[in-house]
Amino acid sequence: MTKLTLDISTISKINKKIIGEISTSREQILDIIDNIRSEQESLKIQLDQIKNEVIQTICEADELEKKDKAMRKRLAEVSENFHKYTEEDVKEAYEKAADTRVKFYTKQNQEKMLREKRTQLEIALKKSMQNIDSAEKIVGQISVALSYLEGDMLSALGGTDKNSEMYLGIKILEAQEDERRRIVRDIHDGPAQHMANAIMKVDICDMVIQKDLTEGLKELASLKESVKIALKEVRNIIFDLRPMSLDDLGLNQTIREMIKSITKESKMDVKLLLKPIQEEIEPIIQVAVYRIIQEVFNNIKKHARAKNVAVKLDFGTKYLMLILSDDGVGFNVEETLKHVKNRASSYGLIGIIDRVNQLQGKIEIKSSQGAGTTYTVKLPINREVISDEKRGH
Repeated sequence: MTKLTLDISTISKINKKIIGEISTSREQILDIIDNIRSEQESLKIQLDQIKNEVIQTICEADELEKKDKAMRKRLAEVSENFHKYTEEDVKEAYEKAADTRVKFYTKQNQEKMLREKRTQLEIALKKSMQNIDSAEKIVGQISVALSYLEGDMLSALGGTDKNSEMYLGIKILEAQEDERRRIVRDIHDGPAQHMANAIMKVDICDMVIQKDLTEGLKELASLKESVKIALKEVRNIIFDLRPMSLDDLGLNQTIREMIKSITKESKMDVKLLLKPIQEEIEPIIQVAVYRIIQEVFNNIKKHARAKNVAVKLDFGTKYLMLILSDDGVGFNVEETLKHVKNRASSYGLIGIIDRVNQLQGKIEIKSSQGAGTTYTVKLPINREVISDEKRGH
């Protein structure tokens, strides 16, 4: 017993040291992410400026091209009818044509260089986004490891068959980290940006109003729009965290509201066939159904390029069936799942499958290139059925 205590004490000391080093590394990675985000914001500003310059340069080049054609036409006319014009007229026409041609070629070269710079900035911006995504995944994995290491060491060593519990705990921690990362990204890319713009506009309004009241009022109107957009995005984030309408309106109406919002933003035609629900399906199962539909539509919007989607929800005394089908481009299910698992990601398909498995349900995904995709999900309607499934009844 003394030997075991000594061993556990030594292991605990080593564990604390490891935790300290991992925590330091995690903070350093977070600092790197912050620096990359700052660089990303700078790249976005530069890219917007370059895009505006490209548009302006194209317009100027178009005008110079028209002018160049007019000058060359004038030069041809003077040359053909030189007996009508003086030597000075011919010389002037030639010089103007040559000068316009030089300006036109110069503007074309400027446009070409700006386009190249724009492409470079777009590549750099895309790479910075990939770097942030990769770094955030590493931070998530480190956080999961820390959470486990900071747990009870004695209980971790005390059991002989804790693998399933350990796996479940790690999956829960991973889900928490994924959700935190998603919320951070949503806030940073959405309301945080609009609020930063609003603060800048407040300063602009202050200066403009002092000089021109009418222009100042226009800036205030623009500021109001920015704040309204930020408020809308905050509400969207809150709704994504927990759709309040699930409690107030029920699952079917909440699904309809979600589909209504999706069809406003996209060109998809969505057909719904939902069996009326009272109290037959337990709330936690209803949340799962909502999240699965939400994630499937996220996949459809990002990858499927579908024009038509059908959603069918039916249930009996023990199970519910959810079927979603689209006419999108389709994909190789086996290869895609293998690729996503190798990247250690819990998003998308893996997130849907994990949610179904945790509730002792079943899911079948049928898809092929060019033939669309069908998701068939079978879930227990309450905890009693889930318990029966675990016992193997």
